[in-house]
Amino acid sequence: MDKITLIMFIGLSGFMLFLFFYIINRDKVNESKFGAMELMLEDLNQEVFKLKKEIKNIKCDNDLENLENIIDEMLTNLKSMEKKYLTKLQELEEKISVVECKNKKKVFDFSNVNTQDEEKIRSLYKNGYSIEEISRELRIPAGEVELVLKFSNLG
Repeated sequence: MDKITLIMFIGLSGFMLFLFFYIINRDKVNESKFGAMELMLEDLNQEVFKLKKEIKNIKCDNDLENLENIIDEMLTNLKSMEKKYLTKLQELEEKISVVECKNKKKVFDFSNVNTQDEEKIRSLYKNGYSIEEISRELRIPAGEVELVLKFSNLG
């Protein structure tokens, strides 16, 4: 029995060695597969990160496009409002100039100063006379002299 035990022991030892090397080899194969899977997972994570970033950029681009559209719409509205206000402003300026002309005529109508006196007032003022001096020389109130100079854009 000694031989049989020895053969069985050698056989069992051989089987154990075979099993041991098989397990080590299998472990290496599994380890290499896990390494490959880790690399694939890392690549997938990078791709997911890139995709998320692109999605954010697309959302930002869409938001920017929406904002641009809103701004363009607001600009067109502002331009149309500006045109309306400019036409109203021109109308008001025309009305004001008409009223000013009417008031100038009325003021001169109420004034005792005639056109010859107006010319004298202008020429004396241009020659360096003061309002009081012109008033004394022409015997016209100083207020009327001032008024004539203002309407002549001299005083």
